[in-house]
Amino acid sequence: MIHRLSRQQLIVDAAIAVVALLGRSAMGYDSLVAFWVVLGMASALFMRRLSPAIALGLAWCTVAVQLASLSSPDIANAAILPVLYATAAYERRAVRWLGLVSVPIGAVIATAYVLFRAAGGLAGLAGLVLQVRTGEVFQYGGPALIVFVSAVALFGLSWVLGLLTATWRTARDGKAALRFSEADRAETLREVAVEQERTRIARDMHDVVAHSLAVVIAQADGGRYARAANPEAADEAFRTIAKTARVALADVRVLLGQLRSNDSAGPQPTLDDLDRLVEQLRAAGLMIDRTDTGSAAPLGPGQQLAIYRIVQESLTNVLRHGDAAATVMLGFTWLPTGVQLRIASGLRTGADAAASPRGHGLDGMRERAVLAGGTFTAGVAQDRFVVDLSLPTQFLRAAEVTGE
Repeated sequence: MIHRLSRQQLIVDAAIAVVALLGRSAMGYDSLVAFWVVLGMASALFMRRLSPAIALGLAWCTVAVQLASLSSPDIANAAILPVLYATAAYERRAVRWLGLVSVPIGAVIATAYVLFRAAGGLAGLAGLVLQVRTGEVFQYGGPALIVFVSAVALFGLSWVLGLLTATWRTARDGKAALRFSEADRAETLREVAVEQERTRIARDMHDVVAHSLAVVIAQADGGRYARAANPEAADEAFRTIAKTARVALADVRVLLGQLRSNDSAGPQPTLDDLDRLVEQLRAAGLMIDRTDTGSAAPLGPGQQLAIYRIVQESLTNVLRHGDAAATVMLGFTWLPTGVQLRIASGLRTGADAAASPRGHGLDGMRERAVLAGGTFTAGVAQDRFVVDLSLPTQFLRAAEVTGE
């Protein structure tokens, strides 16, 4: 299996193989076979991450040539260590287990070859075996055992380090996938919350818009009959107003009816209902200090509904997430151009920005403010959690002039 590597990784692996080849070449070669052994091991070193299976095959073929030619062990044989590491670190199960099997087999071959070279060939090895059979086991078997154990430890350590690397990488990728999943879930929940809030806004605004258009129809029809003595142009204008309003009412009912739930629609709260809301929350144990600055300006039903819902959600958040023992400052500042609302509540002991009463409710409040033509901000300011809402009265007047 060929792995996809970046250009930088390929360059690094190629540089390591070239340096190893040139470094060994500087020591010279006593035969052509020695050169091919070094070249084969350098190639395996280059291929170890690109394809550990091919690298392991190259290493075994190179060792086979080396054994067949009875060449001396070479420093280039050390390239088998990073190859074994790569089979465990970068390859799948089959090649990984081939690398593990290579550990004892390689140790046996290395031990036998070292003894073969030390005994001086086949004749020496036969004499060594004969001597071992006559009782000199510890003289020759001890060094063989040391060579074998050392080779197993060296080869096995390389393979185990590769396996640990693969395990660590799998755990890291798993944690990254979990973080991505949690972020995606949080984003999905936020979108669902916004969509649910849009649905609730549509349910609230349905009755407001329907009532307004019904009033327009009644006034237009009444005006048409009241102005019966005037020219026909007035009648035609009134008929156009009534027809347009009826079509708009039908369109709004069809559009918003698709977004409504099966819940029965109730009366929509206005600014006059705020006192009752504040008293209810005071009865629940919340201390609220309400102040009004300036002369109240007329607001449309939609804007009054937005203010009511934002105050309701903010005070409810104080009970759920904030310091209910601290006084909540509820302030209205009425200006010639609009109204500014500020709700400042206390944070729980030790709470900071990360533990502030944030939630999906803030997304809904922001959506209400935008649809009502205003702006909304919320966050921690010093030791208080502050909600600011600004609604312009020009938005209402412009809507009245254009007939929206």
